[in-house]
Amino acid sequence: MTNDPKRRPRGSAWAAVFLAGALIGGLSTVQIVPNFTGAAVDPVTGEVLDVADGTVTTDLSTTDGGATGKAGGDGDAAATSGGGGSGPSTTASDGGLPPARAGLECAAGKNGDETDQGVTGDTIKMATTVAESGPGASFLGQVRFAMEAVRARINRDGGICGRQLEIEYRDDGWNPQTGSQYLRNFIQEGVFAIPVAPSSEGLRIVIDSGDIDKAGIPVVGTDGMLKDQYTNAAGAAQPFVWPVAAATVSSARIMVEEAYKRGARDFSIVFEKNYRFGVEAAQAFNEHVKKLTGKPVAGYNGQNSCVDHYCGINGGGSNYSSEAANFNRGDFVALFMEPTTALNWMRDPNVDPSKQVPFGYGAAQPLFTRGFANSCGSKCHGMQVWTGFRPPIENYANDPAVKRYVEDLKRTKPDADEFNAFTEGGYVGMLLLEDALKRVGPDLTRVRLKAALDSTCLDTGLLIKGKLCYGPSSRYSNIYMQGFQIQYSGTFAGWRSGPIVKDPSF
Repeated sequence: MTNDPKRRPRGSAWAAVFLAGALIGGLSTVQIVPNFTGAAVDPVTGEVLDVADGTVTTDLSTTDGGATGKAGGDGDAAATSGGGGSGPSTTASDGGLPPARAGLECAAGKNGDETDQGVTGDTIKMATTVAESGPGASFLGQVRFAMEAVRARINRDGGICGRQLEIEYRDDGWNPQTGSQYLRNFIQEGVFAIPVAPSSEGLRIVIDSGDIDKAGIPVVGTDGMLKDQYTNAAGAAQPFVWPVAAATVSSARIMVEEAYKRGARDFSIVFEKNYRFGVEAAQAFNEHVKKLTGKPVAGYNGQNSCVDHYCGINGGGSNYSSEAANFNRGDFVALFMEPTTALNWMRDPNVDPSKQVPFGYGAAQPLFTRGFANSCGSKCHGMQVWTGFRPPIENYANDPAVKRYVEDLKRTKPDADEFNAFTEGGYVGMLLLEDALKRVGPDLTRVRLKAALDSTCLDTGLLIKGKLCYGPSSRYSNIYMQGFQIQYSGTFAGWRSGPIVKDPSF
């Protein structure tokens, strides 16, 4: 097949991919092949050099849709702190916290009892929405297990100043209206905080409506990547939300930046237009292409229709033959989709395999799952998937913090996908919450928790690069991502480490 993006002969139908579950069941080991040849590598350490600046980086059961799962005390998740290294460290000063009430001690019976909504002398009540059914389940469905890994370890170690963490989980099917109603119910019930909030669509509505600000309820450790988790409509930092992920807009700019440095000039993108993350990605992608090349993506349109190199599709479809026939790929293709939609797109015979695209495919964090890579097969060989967290791959697999994450996760859910970037993000978000709660101490209030989070610079050891640092006017704490190439040779053979790139806007 020719590499000319304007003249692609239409091939015969690509063979249907295997179901993810079947292939995952047969996968016993993940083979890792040598480093991505497009990255600069230190000749002594073998570490990947930063493309931007050249520096070296070193069994719970899920609920049915709408059902509630609740874990309190030690619960039935027998997770303990894993070995293999020390826990996260913080360099923040507690000087920014309001003074604690006198006479309180960090111990049960001496901690002030009901210091705020959702807090008693022996529990801290929190709640969140998860996406364990519906279109988001393929990449968000296991986040609960990572959260439980941290929660159960904290409780087994005695809690926070004598208080056990209690988290209520409610599956909203990644439905915006359902999720927002559940979150509003939690606020009315008086929970202390919302941890991680894996189901981003409902959270988006509650943030944008002002309900989070009105309630003054902390939303800690989000991994939804949407812009409104970082800044409000006026461009100011969200006062009550602390994200841990690299933003969707960051990933779009990073893909363009990295491909441009390799020589790409004819950019194209396919995205889900019925979800905010797809639209945000497409806009940021187009803006950065225009900045670097002097012209927008061919076919760019405000309606987000599928025109030329710019192709918005409705996620959740089973067949994209019409859109794929109209799409003219450039010399680089970005994919911003959830896994099921991406698989159905890649199945179409009009869609070229990655190896036939001159500068390949770039894929957003939702596609960093073993299930997607397994199911896409040879057509996705060489596709570069981006994440802001260190996965258990190559040198990272032996990193103490990464090993601890995997061990904790497997104690909670032995067959969990440790490579899923959102699952790891949920774990990181809980580490942020744990650190802030400990720094607040016995006089636990929302005001003091906010002050602690706004003076945090936490090294979890799980970011691709840097620490989680926040201030009252800063929420973009994770601005580096790394690409990993899918490897497939008859069977799925893991990922190959690629370049580390900083969001060029920072």
